[in-house]
Parts: sequence; C-alpha cells; structure tokens
Amino acid sequence: MKTAGCCEGTEIDYWLTDIKNWYCNQNINEMGRLLELVVEVPERIFTPHICQAKSESLGYWLDACIRTNHHLASMGKTDEAYSYIQFAYGKMQAMASNTEHEIDVRRWCMQRMDKLMIVLVEFCQHQQQPVWRQESSTLIDAHVTFMTAQNHMNMSGSQVTA
Repeated sequence: MKTAGCCEGTEIDYWLTDIKNWYCNQNINEMGRLLELVVEVPERIFTPHICQAKSESLGYWLDACIRTNHHLASMGKTDEAYSYIQFAYGKMQAMASNTEHEIDVRRWCMQRMDKLMIVLVEFCQHQQQPVWRQESSTLIDAHVTFMTAQNHMNMSGSQVTA
C-alpha cells in the first residue's frame, strides 16, 4: 500500500508528527487534542497515490477514530461517539469506491470497512434504545449491498474477472 516519496514536507508530515506525539504522550486529559487531530486530518491522506506518510497516517487516524468513539461513549455522548466511527467508515468507503486508487489500497479499505462495521454493530447493540437495533440492521444491509457491488474485487488479493 506504499509508494515512496510522494508527500515529504507536506501537511501530512506535520499532522503525522502531531499524532505520533499524542500517542507517545497520551493522557486521558488530552483526549480533546486527539479529537482535534481526527477532525483536522489532512484531506490528502485519503487521495490516490498512497505514500509511506499517507499509509502511516491512515493507520493512526483509524485508531484515533476508534479511541475517540470509546472515550465519548464512556462519557455518555452516544451520538457523538457513533459519529466518529461513521466518519471513519465513510472515508474508507469513499477510498474503496475511488477507481483512481490502486486495487490493493481499495482492498485494504474494504477490509477496514469490515472491521469498522463490526465496531458499528457492536456499538449499536450496546445501546438501550430500540432505534439502535434498527440502526444496526440498516448498517448491515447497507454494508452488504456495498460489498456485493464490489464483486469485481475479492479480499484474497486477486481480481475476479467476469
């Protein structure tokens, strides 16, 4: 998933340095900073032509989205917590749908979508209100529909031809 040298000295490098610093010095009192980093992620990390910095940034960003979800859920901020996983899922879906991305990047995104779907469904199932059960079913249906539409790719790494 890496192409060397495509984004040195960019906003991506600065963002990556900031998030690495957060992870090195993480402190529950600094969750606000992690939330900022998740939202302020450079849009370029989601664009085609993945380089080392983009690849690394995507990993940190996805983990930060999940950490943010857990943190906000523990504070009882259910809707806000849910939105961070939805945000991550949406970005992965957009990348998986973008035919300008290399096939390996698209497959990687689809694999992350599967994992994020598990997080989303588990989140919904832990909520008490009945609306979350319906949300869980809706998410699963939409995910299956999207993945089925990607029938020209499979998760094993080879392309399926018609």
